[in-house]
Amino acid sequence: MQPDPHHCRSHLTPGDWSFVAAALTGDDSNERALRSLMSDSETLDQVLDQAQVLKAVLEMREMVAISPELYFYILMRHAMSDAGIEDRAVADYVAAVMAEVARGNRYASHREPTLDFTYNVDFLKAIDGASPQDRFHLQVQCGNQFLILTGLFPQFLSARAARRGAPDLAYYEGVARNAFRDAGEHPLAEEFGIGDVYRQLSGAFGQTRRILNRMAAEYMFLGA
Repeated sequence: MQPDPHHCRSHLTPGDWSFVAAALTGDDSNERALRSLMSDSETLDQVLDQAQVLKAVLEMREMVAISPELYFYILMRHAMSDAGIEDRAVADYVAAVMAEVARGNRYASHREPTLDFTYNVDFLKAIDGASPQDRFHLQVQCGNQFLILTGLFPQFLSARAARRGAPDLAYYEGVARNAFRDAGEHPLAEEFGIGDVYRQLSGAFGQTRRILNRMAAEYMFLGA
């Protein structure tokens, strides 16, 4: 995924616009007018923050009416705001990571992650010998990978640590925090306009991880 602090909000589908219009007005025929109105990014942000939109998302029986981008953005935005993380770009970034997982279904159908996912930490060693550009992308990959692991599979990590003496949740959380911190200081992060997002994710990683823990427990988007 190309780093983009507005990925989800800039990838809404016609079905998303219809869903939001129906949530706000009860009539999805207003989709074109609403889309025109929300061409302004500030207006779009205000509209997506509305309680009616969150309510409509929570009352969906299955995630087919809207894109993963809209679904996860709405959930992450409200959950992070409730936790005191107000920057929409941070919520958008985490939502984009979750949407990528949902689209690829790489880990979405398992109660436990695959062995390749949990044990493949070779890229941590590769960071030291990588070119500056590759180092940045490896740091982002590392942060994203362990965000998913600690956010969606905390019980698996704790159980494996207890049984086998494997790295525990705190270890993976520290790895991800450091990866986002280093990515945020990389020149490419400023070029992409996402340095502040990575720095905030590093500083608030524990809160973000706990938000994902609650979402994984409360919402059935994993197909587990």
